[in-house]
Amino acid sequence: MKRRNPPDDVFAHLHPDIRHLATADDETRLRAIITDIWLTYPAGEMVVSQLFELVRMPRRLRMPSLLVYAPPNSGKSRIIRRFLDLYLAQVAGEACDPGAVICIQAPPTVDEKRLYMEILRGLQAATPDATVARLRNMVVRQLEARKVQLLIIDEMQHIFDQRPVARQVVLNTLKYLSNELSLAIAGFGSGEARALIKSDQHLAQRFDVVGLPGWGKHSWVVDVIRQRVAFCPLRQATTIDRPFMDALRGVCHEAGGRMLHHLEQCARAAIQSGEERITPELILEVFTNGERVENAV
Repeated sequence: MKRRNPPDDVFAHLHPDIRHLATADDETRLRAIITDIWLTYPAGEMVVSQLFELVRMPRRLRMPSLLVYAPPNSGKSRIIRRFLDLYLAQVAGEACDPGAVICIQAPPTVDEKRLYMEILRGLQAATPDATVARLRNMVVRQLEARKVQLLIIDEMQHIFDQRPVARQVVLNTLKYLSNELSLAIAGFGSGEARALIKSDQHLAQRFDVVGLPGWGKHSWVVDVIRQRVAFCPLRQATTIDRPFMDALRGVCHEAGGRMLHHLEQCARAAIQSGEERITPELILEVFTNGERVENAV
C-alpha cells in the first residue's frame, strides 16, 4: 500500500523550512535542533543595520564607530555572524565591495604587535615575526590597498584586561588606524569593553555605545522563543504561554543565550522521550537533571 503523507496542517506549528523534517528519523531531527539559525529581535536587527551604515558611509576625516556590549552569552557573536552572512550575500550580488569589511577577535593577551598580526590574519596576509614598525606599515598598506572601510573586533574586553600602559598603546593604535585610513571600527564585548571606550576621551566621542538588553519580560522575547521552537522539528505543537515563559525565565533568568541553549536541550529530550513537545514541566526536569549531572549527584 502506498504510504500517505500527513496533511500540511498537521505540522503547521513548524517553520516551513524545516517542516519536512517532522517525519524524519530521530537522529536527523536531533541534529537539526543544534543547527545555528538567526532569530529576529529588535536590538539585533538594529545593530546589523548600524553595521551596514558604517560600511556604506562616505569616508570622512573622522569616521564614526560603534561599540556593542552585553554580558557573556547574550548573542553578540551571532549578530556579527548575521551581518557577515548578509554582507557576503550582497558581495555575491555585487551590491557591496568584497574587501570593505574585516573581522578579527582580540586575543586574550593583546598588545600593539599582536593586534597588527591579528589584522593581517583577518586579511589572510602573511604574518612575519617582524618589528612593530614593519607590521604597522604592512597593515596600513594592506588595509589601504583593499579599501577596508569597517574593522570589526570581537572580545574587545581583552584590551581592558591589559595593564594601563599597554591598554593605552592599543587604544592609540586603533585611533591611529582610524585616523590614517578613515576607518570605522565596530567593537563587541562585555561591560569591560564599554569601560575601555569610556576611558579614552577621543574614542568616547567617536563611538556610539549600544548595550544589548536582557531577555526580561518583553514581548519580543516571547516572539524569539516562538521562532526558536518553530525550528525544532517536534511532532506536537508547544504552547508558549505565561507558565512556559515563567519556567524558562526561572531556570535561565534573563540570559538569552542560556534560554536558547536550554530550549535545544528540552527539544532533544522531547524527541528522546517521545513527548514531542516542550512543556513547563519538561523545562524544569531538564534543568534539574543538568544540575544533578553537574554536581555529580
